[in-house]
Amino acid sequence: MEIVTIICVVLVAISAVLSQLEVSYDPLIVSKSVVLAKTPKQVFYYVADFHNHNKWIGGISKTEELDGSLMGEGKLFHQMVETPFVGEVRHQIEILQYNPPSKVVYNSDMELLKPRIELEITPGSKVGHTRLTWKTYSRRRSYLFCVTVLPISQYISNENLRSTLFNLRTLIH
Repeated sequence: MEIVTIICVVLVAISAVLSQLEVSYDPLIVSKSVVLAKTPKQVFYYVADFHNHNKWIGGISKTEELDGSLMGEGKLFHQMVETPFVGEVRHQIEILQYNPPSKVVYNSDMELLKPRIELEITPGSKVGHTRLTWKTYSRRRSYLFCVTVLPISQYISNENLRSTLFNLRTLIH
């Protein structure tokens, strides 16, 4: 019985230390690109319109603007997201960068990952084609997160993003 208690105390101590130590960067969760047969401007305005997200990003059922301001830095949205075992959950989205027609960056208040999503739009190698690169980072920096939750979220996010970009390609090609 004493050995079990000692092991538990050591594990709790290690977890406490790892939860306080942080890496110096936002860990990358997933990064993928897709080439679309549209101009950069067409791709940008489609993916930057958050009202379109429910058409190509799995799990999003609805997006609502929180104010009547023009699209740009500081703009806020609520997205309703269907989550396994929980049901529909509302996440707040805040636009951090809005640079037509090349980049949109936004944060979500999703509690587990605290994601920052970067969408970069660049001309493709063929005329009339565009490369969209999607990168998701976590704003959680603790070593405990990086060795426990991050690997699982990388696997799941990789599969979800593959499906999301396939949906987008099918929809706007």
